[in-house]
Amino acid sequence: MSILVNFMSELLRSFMEDKRILDRVKFEDYLSVYFDVRPASFFTMVAELPNARELGAKIDLECKDDLALIISTRDIQLRGELIIELRKKIDELFKKYVLESDVFKAHEYWAKKLGLRMEMDKVRPSICEVYLFKDKNVGKRLKNLFYIRREIRRAIYQMQNISLPPSLLAYPEELSSKFVSELGSILGYPECCVKRYAEERASGIYVEGRISEQIKNLRMVGDKPNVFSFFSSNFIPHDPKCEKAAELGIKLYEALRKHIPGAHQKYYAILEENVSTAENFPEVIKSYRQFAESRLRDLLMHT
Repeated sequence: MSILVNFMSELLRSFMEDKRILDRVKFEDYLSVYFDVRPASFFTMVAELPNARELGAKIDLECKDDLALIISTRDIQLRGELIIELRKKIDELFKKYVLESDVFKAHEYWAKKLGLRMEMDKVRPSICEVYLFKDKNVGKRLKNLFYIRREIRRAIYQMQNISLPPSLLAYPEELSSKFVSELGSILGYPECCVKRYAEERASGIYVEGRISEQIKNLRMVGDKPNVFSFFSSNFIPHDPKCEKAAELGIKLYEALRKHIPGAHQKYYAILEENVSTAENFPEVIKSYRQFAESRLRDLLMHT
């Protein structure tokens, strides 16, 4: 038994030392599933890769002329054809720069070493969600969910004169309570949080603004959120002090403290970052949009 324990300890130590995977992704995604805290997790490429800016810049550079041509084209039919061609090009560049990179190969390597399965779904031309899990039945549920997502998007895009905010137009599946509930179940999120999130998204409530306001209201009365309720950066609790959500954060924290010396302290710091991000969601989103617009302007100026 001691030989096996030593082997697993050495494996986890090597995993934690690999700089090709962000600490946040190690804790929230890999280890939360490895330690059976949750049945599945996911991270996003390229945003959650350590060299995300470098990879994004490479893809942008090779697409800037195509983008400029699309923007300058007035013929609607021709513009549509150019957009389709650009999407195909981005897909090829994603394979070349991301899927064939040493960084992604590290993800594949460690998923296998830690006994995790991996499924991917391309949600945008240059955005891919990577799901980690153990049970093959979870994989079947995910594949079915990916199909439902494609069907929802197809139906939405075929509608004429649809008025949705950009975020929901990009991810219309979030309007489906059925989709959100199934995804939340797969990821092991507390039912109370999934229910509120699904209801609010479907009714047009700004969920990020809601959690931000809740945290600020707590601070105003001298209270504070439970950091363990923010166990993942991809999760928004129904309440900043949700006990069900906190149970998951505490379970992972204790597993890390028991099996990986010092890791629990790093995870706690990430939990605090998650709370800070949630508290400042409106500002964070605004800043991201400004960055995206600036990047687009820069690309066009240098074409």
